[in-house]
Amino acid sequence: MSNSAENSALQQAAVSLYRWFEGEDPDPQITQALSEYTGSPIDIEKLRRLGERLRQKGDFLARQRPILKKWRACVESAQGPSAEEAYALLQDFFQGFDHALLYDYDIQASSTRVSRGALSASETRVRAMPCWTLHLTIGGNALFLSDGMEACVGAGDMMLLRPEANYHYGLHPRANNWEHLWALFQPRTYWEELLEWPQLDRGILLLSLPQGEAQRRQERLFRELIELGAQPDPMQSELQYNKLEEILIRAHAGNASLTARSLDPRIQRACDYLQAHLADNVRIDAVAAHCNLSTSRLAHLFKEQTGMAPKAWLNDRRLQKARRLLLNGNDSIASIGAQVGFDDPSHFTRYFSQSMGCSPRQFRSDFRDAAAAA
Repeated sequence: MSNSAENSALQQAAVSLYRWFEGEDPDPQITQALSEYTGSPIDIEKLRRLGERLRQKGDFLARQRPILKKWRACVESAQGPSAEEAYALLQDFFQGFDHALLYDYDIQASSTRVSRGALSASETRVRAMPCWTLHLTIGGNALFLSDGMEACVGAGDMMLLRPEANYHYGLHPRANNWEHLWALFQPRTYWEELLEWPQLDRGILLLSLPQGEAQRRQERLFRELIELGAQPDPMQSELQYNKLEEILIRAHAGNASLTARSLDPRIQRACDYLQAHLADNVRIDAVAAHCNLSTSRLAHLFKEQTGMAPKAWLNDRRLQKARRLLLNGNDSIASIGAQVGFDDPSHFTRYFSQSMGCSPRQFRSDFRDAAAAA
């Protein structure tokens, strides 16, 4: 598609969305353009039902008025919005969108492809949902963050989010794309054991599927789940629940992390020591002495147990804490660097940029500020 055709589709999508906000029926011809800019297929009937639910929400109406007022003159002008204005209008809508309204008490399943620079790449803040959410990443990488954890997910990772989960997520700063399949649902009462996944933080759970056939099978089953939702069938809901149950059974049975052994107590002691000294100039021989091990023995056991050298593990935890501080406070970049062991702000910025693919300032802008607008 040429740039002019892309801009035209973008402008049409923005105007159609504005009219939809005003209460008009969505234009069937524009769903393809909206799908392109959200990263997910959009069905006209589901869009109509979503509009009905949106307009029943008082807080949506409160958000609707300033957006309509802001863009009225632009949309009503003879020339309509420019490509840049259309993009900004769409951003205003999607940044303020309440994801809980996607759920209408049946299983909702779809796919989303996020690409660097696209509207769908905007970071999303999720607070309490009325349902559970399941993500299966099939390509690229995303970053999930909460007050108590962070997870970089890639192909074969399944994130399960309970209703009480509070987190934000988006395209990983070092990735160019992220493709995932997702479902919103209420679990059957007898699924309790199937949902006992390793927990990263309150309401946030993660399973990593073995490479190969296990991942391919789960993707195939998930796509079948999505396809069932598009088929008019009196047994549609039951068929979807059966398919989702199979996905959860296979995930539970095939996940290696469910049987992962606990850390050697000496290595756990080392990890605790490192975690308590993120701001300090840590010497590995001091860590070894704390654990009653020689330096060489500590290095061998630590790598065997965690997959990382002690110094690499320490720096990884420093970056995790730095990202949480960037998201949840207003401390300066220099202050945050000092809190995680970097006395030189330029050294901290350089190390953060090399590790994350963006500067601390850009990370804060992309994740926290976009989330705050949601």
